[in-house]
Amino acid sequence: MYLEDEPTLECYRLSHQPRPEYAPVFICPFVVLTDDDGQMYNAMRGIQGQSKNETMNMGVYRLDGQLDAQCPVLFPYAENPITERYHVTETPDAVSYVGQTWRFDFGVENYRWVDGSGRLDISARRLGQVCTFWVPQQEGYEYPQMLRSHLGKATGTLDGRPVEGLFMLDYIYSRPDAMWTEMGMLTKLHNVWLNWLVEYEDGGYEGGYAWRGRPGTDFAAAHHVVDGVSSARSDAEVTTQHTERGSVTKVDLALGKDSSLSLEQAGSTDWPLHTCGTVSSTSSDRVIAKSWNYTEFFPLNWSAVADYQAAHHKLYGRYPSFARLMKNGRVENQLLVFE
Repeated sequence: MYLEDEPTLECYRLSHQPRPEYAPVFICPFVVLTDDDGQMYNAMRGIQGQSKNETMNMGVYRLDGQLDAQCPVLFPYAENPITERYHVTETPDAVSYVGQTWRFDFGVENYRWVDGSGRLDISARRLGQVCTFWVPQQEGYEYPQMLRSHLGKATGTLDGRPVEGLFMLDYIYSRPDAMWTEMGMLTKLHNVWLNWLVEYEDGGYEGGYAWRGRPGTDFAAAHHVVDGVSSARSDAEVTTQHTERGSVTKVDLALGKDSSLSLEQAGSTDWPLHTCGTVSSTSSDRVIAKSWNYTEFFPLNWSAVADYQAAHHKLYGRYPSFARLMKNGRVENQLLVFE
């Protein structure tokens, strides 16, 4: 784990090589937003998610308080396709990735994301430094793993209504020939990953991300930002609580002995993987004014699901419906099982 110097535009190009023979294999911004009524929304989109030439639209959702089922998709996929080709342009201030219904404009510290043919239009400002974890190629890891993460505060509009919240932008690197889905991050390294942002009544803020690796990895990376000061850490301790079906309801995070917080989940987007919510408490004595969190949980046998999805695509030329695939599933002892 380490903090980076101030980035340049080069850091946002597809040609960026943070280390020799490394290249971006997945570029993924995501947001958790609230409107003036407190209604919560989530959006995520990834460049090179399942193909080097396409983006993967993982949906724009309206959280409904349900944890054991997927919440409603706000933008129909008929209007906002799951996959789209894209092209890249550049100005002196930003590297832009542009599709038919969306665009990203990534600057050094300011970002813009338009999606749903303009229904979602947000800008974000980076908070703290870019923070990176790196797992070199080694026994058990055919592909190296690197993730450069950017935390930000988002403001903008959704269907014309003002929204604000948590913005994250992740650049994932490995060998140039690798796909993100085959490099092993989801099947060898990752178990639970959380992101949060708190605004305090005194005008300050706190946020970051933390990981709990798969059993036996001792992976405990974290980035903690308090009022603009970043810390790269490797002492995250993450514990989770679950519903009877296995959905994450609460996450407790301890960063060593000096900082802790609790995340309450308000809804599930693509069960059982992603939940969104708020920060219910921190170890600080400051008063929370607003907060957001995004939590990702991958069952330990997720490789079986990935293998099935790949086989389905090879046979039929398309991926299976995720919601139908998960309909009769539940999580027991961190393993996905089906009736």
